[in-house]
Amino acid sequence: MRTLPPAVATAVHVATLARKNGMPIPPKVLAVLDKAASPFPGRWLLDPLPGDPIRVIELFAGPGGWSEGLATVLGVAVDSVGIDVSKDACATARAAGHFRICADITTLDPEHYALRHVRGLIVSPPCPSFSPAGKHSGQEQANIDILCRVLAQTSEAGGFLPGNELDDWCEGCDTCDALGYHDGFAPRSGITWNELRAQLAPLTDARIGLMAELLLWAFGMQAAGAPLQFIAMEQSSRLPQQILDDIRLELRGGQEEGEWYWTTQGILEASEFGLASRRERVFFLASRRLSYLPTPGENVRPTTMAQALGWKESERINTRGVRPIDPATGRPKGGNEFSADKPSNCLTGKARTWKRVSDGLRLTPNQAGLLVGFLPSYIWEGSRTAAFQQTADVVPPLMAARVLAQFFDVDGEALAADFLCQLYRMDEMLSSAEEYDTVA
Repeated sequence: MRTLPPAVATAVHVATLARKNGMPIPPKVLAVLDKAASPFPGRWLLDPLPGDPIRVIELFAGPGGWSEGLATVLGVAVDSVGIDVSKDACATARAAGHFRICADITTLDPEHYALRHVRGLIVSPPCPSFSPAGKHSGQEQANIDILCRVLAQTSEAGGFLPGNELDDWCEGCDTCDALGYHDGFAPRSGITWNELRAQLAPLTDARIGLMAELLLWAFGMQAAGAPLQFIAMEQSSRLPQQILDDIRLELRGGQEEGEWYWTTQGILEASEFGLASRRERVFFLASRRLSYLPTPGENVRPTTMAQALGWKESERINTRGVRPIDPATGRPKGGNEFSADKPSNCLTGKARTWKRVSDGLRLTPNQAGLLVGFLPSYIWEGSRTAAFQQTADVVPPLMAARVLAQFFDVDGEALAADFLCQLYRMDEMLSSAEEYDTVA
C-alpha cells in the first residue's frame, strides 16, 4: 500500500485534528490536500470520522442517473465522486449538485491513495459497441477474447488471492506469513494497470476495452486498501455472456471462494418498474453479502408516455420524418410512428427529432428526461443534441435506486413508489404549448 509524503501526511494530521474538534480545515492545509489528492477531492485523503457518509465512486457517471437514484429517490447521504469524459454530462450533474471529475477514466490511477476508503463502486461503461443500435463490434469473438484476456489478469495484478484457498493445505509458515498469503493477498504479478490497458490496443473499437475498467478499479482500489462493500454495473442487454462470466469468475477468485462470492446479474426493463419509457439493460452486482436484483412490485402500474407528459389520449409520435407508404399496410414504411398511449420507445440521441403527429411539436430535453425518470426541473446542459444524448445514455434514477437500496438498508420499493407518484403528477408543468419546440 502506498504512503503519503511527509508534508502531505502532516496536512492530513492537522486537518483530522480540526475535524475532530469541529473546526474548519485551514485553507492552506486544504490546498495541500487538494493538490495531493488531485483529481480526487482533498477530503478523501482523510480517514472517515464516525457519522461520515460512505464514499462511493461512479465511473462513466454521466449526467447523474446513479447519483439522483441515491440522493433524490432513496434520500441517502453518500460522499460520491463521479468521473466522465463528457463536459456536457459533467455540467448537467454539477448543476444538480453532484461532484464530477471531467476526465478520461483510462488516464487515472485506480490505486490512488485518495481511494483507500471507498466502499462502493458503480460502473456504467458506454454501450454502443454491444447494443443493437451500434456496429456490434463488441459481439465479435476476436474482440471478446482480447478483453477477457485482460480481465483474467486483473486480480493477480492487484495481488488478490483468497486466504482460504491456501488454508486448506498450509497451516501457516514464516514464508507465507511474510508474503501475506493468509491475509488474503498473494504477491502481485508485477503488471501495472496501464500495462493492462495497453493490451487492449488491438480492439477494433476502444470503447469495448472500457469494460475492463470495472475490474481494474475494483482490484486497484482494493490494493490501495479500500474496504469495498459492493460493485454495481449497468450495460447493454446484449453484453456477451462470456464477458459477464469472466468478470464474475475473477471477482470470485477463480475457485469461487473469493471475497466477492455474492454476484448476480440479470436484465431489467424500466417500464416494468413504472417509468414512461422502455429501456432494457443488464445489471450486475457483486458484494460481500447476499445481494439480489429487484423485481417489479405487484402494485406497479404502467405509465404511458401521454400520462407522463399530460397529453390527451390517441396521440402518436413520429420518429423519422415523412416515410413512403407501404401499400400492403397503408402505413409509413420503416416503423416511424408509435402510440403515446403506452410507454415510449427506448430513447436514443435521435429522440431529439421526435414530434407529436397531431401538431408537429417536438419533445424538449426536460420531457425526454421525464420519460427516463428525472424531475421536470432537472437542468440539461449543452446543445439540444448533447442534452438528448445524455437522456439516452443515462441510467434511470428509479432503476439505480431499486438496485442500490439493499446496500443502504432502505426500502427501495416503497421509496421508488413515492418517487413515481411525485414524478408523474407534474403534468401541469408540461402540458402548455410553451413547453414544446416547433419544427424548424
